[in-house]
Amino acid sequence: MDILNVSEISTGSSDLDMSEDIPKDTPGPEFSVAFLALIVFSGLTVTTNSLILAAFYVEKKLRTYTNCYIFNMTIADLVVGLFCMPILSTIHLFNGWPFGKVASILFMGFQNSILAVSVCGVVVVCIDRYLATFFPILHYQRRSIRKAVVVNMLTWVASFGVWMMVTSGWDFIKPTNLVISSGLSRPNYNLTYTASLLVFFLRFGLPFLLMTGLYIRIYFRVKNIGSKNLTKYFNRERGVEKGHAKSAPLRRPKDRRPPSPGELDGSKTSVTSIEETAISSVSLDMMSNTGATKGVENPQIGDEKFSNGIGGLASDGPTRTFKTMARDEEDNVKSRSNAISKEPKKESRTEGRKAMRTMSMIVLVFILTWLPTAVSVTMYALAPDFYRTISKSIRLSEITRWIAFSNSLVNPLAYAMAQPLFRKTIIKILRRCVNRKSQK
Repeated sequence: MDILNVSEISTGSSDLDMSEDIPKDTPGPEFSVAFLALIVFSGLTVTTNSLILAAFYVEKKLRTYTNCYIFNMTIADLVVGLFCMPILSTIHLFNGWPFGKVASILFMGFQNSILAVSVCGVVVVCIDRYLATFFPILHYQRRSIRKAVVVNMLTWVASFGVWMMVTSGWDFIKPTNLVISSGLSRPNYNLTYTASLLVFFLRFGLPFLLMTGLYIRIYFRVKNIGSKNLTKYFNRERGVEKGHAKSAPLRRPKDRRPPSPGELDGSKTSVTSIEETAISSVSLDMMSNTGATKGVENPQIGDEKFSNGIGGLASDGPTRTFKTMARDEEDNVKSRSNAISKEPKKESRTEGRKAMRTMSMIVLVFILTWLPTAVSVTMYALAPDFYRTISKSIRLSEITRWIAFSNSLVNPLAYAMAQPLFRKTIIKILRRCVNRKSQK
């Protein structure tokens, strides 16, 4: 926001004179260190965001629902590095704005709009994380890449629709002849303290409140869920220990070990162990029954059921027993798998942690890069004399503006820090480029 060292150019008319768009006394270009530094700054912004886009192109695993919003923010930051930064740096090359009043009005509208797209992208990421945390099942069922693309397009339409009208439209409808020290046209919304604070609240205050509020709620929600899961885990462990203590006196064959909990998950190993246990138990029962019936030499007709039962048990009783038990176990496994498949799906823990890390990084970057502008505007509104005193020694408005621009440079670094796959893919791309150059 340009709000320092205002000078009025009295022309006797409030109408916009299109014939005097380019001033005749525009000085020629003069190379300066400030211009070189800003061009390097712009080049780094373009490079980092281009690498993020190249990573999306090379690695298909990065094309997830959550990363669609990162892709949108990367495009906005790339546009800032390609157009806004180089055009604004020409002020230091020509020692003023060389492109005329109309171009100045359009540039101010475009600059505010593209910055708003990046800010809206951060807000959308926070809202998406909030829905995924508080309504995980519904969020998982309704999310799709197509919906993410629609939301991304809406951020561009809303940002340009609002800020081009507030900045450029207002200045064209009610033109003034006010410029700032750099030569850029001073927007109408910056003529009063109330309008300046309102615009700044829409640009920084409202997004900041939304981000911090949602982030705090998400943080405590995740913390409470983690503590509940930890409590359930300890309770389950205590229950398992009590179960083992109660079942300790039971005798089992020495050559057989009790099936572990991992073997009772429906695998083939669990069925085999159950069959072997059934064989040993049935064999022991047969031996005891055989020893008991040795004294019975001629069973009577009335004991036909008894003899048939022993004969049936001796002939195919064991086979039926383990086949039946194996079949029952397979049915139980199928029923458990069906129950698991019918459970409502939600976002995986790995994906959730990755998205939470990414959101934390971009919110932190946003606060750090936009906070100087917040301080500057607040100072301008509450203590204008003190603000003008500081502005005489340093270009406070220009410095805070470039710090806000640095958000577009730091955002790609935040993505790479939050998601290791971005780092690995970018390193792979850079190695390929180096290898191709060495081969040439």
